Amino acid sequence: MAKGLFVIGTDTDVGKTFITAGIVYILRKNNYNAVSFKPVQSGGIICNSKLVSGDIEFIKRVAGLKEEYCSMNSYCLKEAVSPHIAAERENINIDVYRIIDDYQKLKDKYDFIIVEGAGGVIVPLIRNKYYIYDLIKDLNIPVVIVARAGVGTINHTVLTVNYIKSLGINVKGIIINNYSGNFYEDDNIEVIKKITKVDVVGVVNKLDLKGNEDDISKIRQEFEKSLKIQDILNMF
Repeated sequence: MAKGLFVIGTDTDVGKTFITAGIVYILRKNNYNAVSFKPVQSGGIICNSKLVSGDIEFIKRVAGLKEEYCSMNSYCLKEAVSPHIAAERENINIDVYRIIDDYQKLKDKYDFIIVEGAGGVIVPLIRNKYYIYDLIKDLNIPVVIVARAGVGTINHTVLTVNYIKSLGINVKGIIINNYSGNFYEDDNIEVIKKITKVDVVGVVNKLDLKGNEDDISKIRQEFEKSLKIQDILNMF
């Protein structure tokens, strides 16, 4: 039976897409049939004259995925704002049943589906009606939280963990992103582990990327060092 994992961030731009790519890459490198799924993308990019998810494009490149964009992303919106606002401005009605159906279709083809959220756990998908946490509950899958390493991460991460737990959602791990090796980052990680009682299953280093083809190789090498296959499997 296929298994799912929801990647949520403590905030926007914390690196959910980057870490999602890493999880998918490590699974596939170890011969597990894995794919990512982005239910709603706001701030799409133009590729071959079509609006597509830039997050999916990045993951496809890193993980070597050949799956079609339309199978990996239910809604792609133009404006880089909260999904509920982007949908309203573009006169698009987000249908939760369509998202769930797209997820089920991936379950028929893959053994592991890594679902990437949009921003944090309380981001609205439909104004006043439906939030990211509602989708997590409807999909009935556990969560891994992506957190920053630097200043402010203790507060953001602990609040996120506690809120998700209060909803009865299973938090299976925390992955620290953009780690620079500073002493206070090490202390942040230890404090987060002690307060939340949640395992930090990976610490991914900050990379000096040049914006060229060599970046993909650097990214893959970092994932191979920082994300262990058994730790990933244990989260499902």
